[in-house]
Amino acid sequence: MSHKPKSSAFKRATAPFLKALSSAGNSVYPERNTTPLLISGSPRGGTTWLAETIAKVYQSERMLWEPLQDGNIAKDGLGLSKRPFIDEQTATPEIDAFFQSLLQAKQANAHLLRLRKYPKNALSLLRNQRLLIKFVRGNGVVGYLRRRYGIPKPLVILRHPCAVVASQLRMGQWEDHPHIDPGLIKRKPELADIIDYQVPLAERLAMTWGGDVLAAKENAADVHIVFYEDLVLNGAEALRPAFASWGWEGLPASLHELMSQPSSTTHDWADLDSVEGKLGRWKNELDNETVDRILYVAHCMGVQDYSYNGFPDKTPR
Repeated sequence: MSHKPKSSAFKRATAPFLKALSSAGNSVYPERNTTPLLISGSPRGGTTWLAETIAKVYQSERMLWEPLQDGNIAKDGLGLSKRPFIDEQTATPEIDAFFQSLLQAKQANAHLLRLRKYPKNALSLLRNQRLLIKFVRGNGVVGYLRRRYGIPKPLVILRHPCAVVASQLRMGQWEDHPHIDPGLIKRKPELADIIDYQVPLAERLAMTWGGDVLAAKENAADVHIVFYEDLVLNGAEALRPAFASWGWEGLPASLHELMSQPSSTTHDWADLDSVEGKLGRWKNELDNETVDRILYVAHCMGVQDYSYNGFPDKTPR
């Protein structure tokens, strides 16, 4: 049985109260939203782990979650795709108004706060803390928001497509993929010949992953791109450029320890006790043909960062 109608009713019923709380916090602390931090990536790509780590560094509980998912009632009626690609040519006044209200913490509802799971998050609306916004559909948006509103450089995390797809297949509920915005296809028309809704699910998920990566790279000058594998192998050092641009002269002392903690969305089947468990589990879960097809899709789409060895190739192209 679907719980969406009940969930939607709960969100709409609680939204006015939550927006009033957020408005009260903004009135008391008018400067608290001037430099929001945005973290984006693919689902099952490490975004929650990274966002929660950064929130702990800033000792902030003010985080808004997944504003581009359907659960965010504030985006209803905007006509955004599931993986929007927004730039100066495609942004409408309504879309700009939506994102401006998001960055100013004027949006507040049960979805954005994960209120059903964490009711105490409502109290964060009143605190004078750094605002963080976490996306898994935002790679084609956050670069534009940096340019449009002059916010700090967003952070985008990339992870091996086989690791992402293997984790997504374990989770289920992905049958409607691929999701690639028409705006990105217009920017890269060669993608039209690659997108195929009839191939096996693993390949379709790889197409969505490739679109996520291409969207980030189209905005490479306006975002920090960090590789999940670098975070695992090199720890806090991989985040040095991002923190430097956010105003830190050196890496926060707490960052090293905080990165060792699992995220709130880590599952029991996750193996976090070893580097191999974090980086190579997909090799035991996907057969060779599926791995070949995932990497073939990625390479056809022009994403050459990953191969069979599991580590990113950062050779300039």
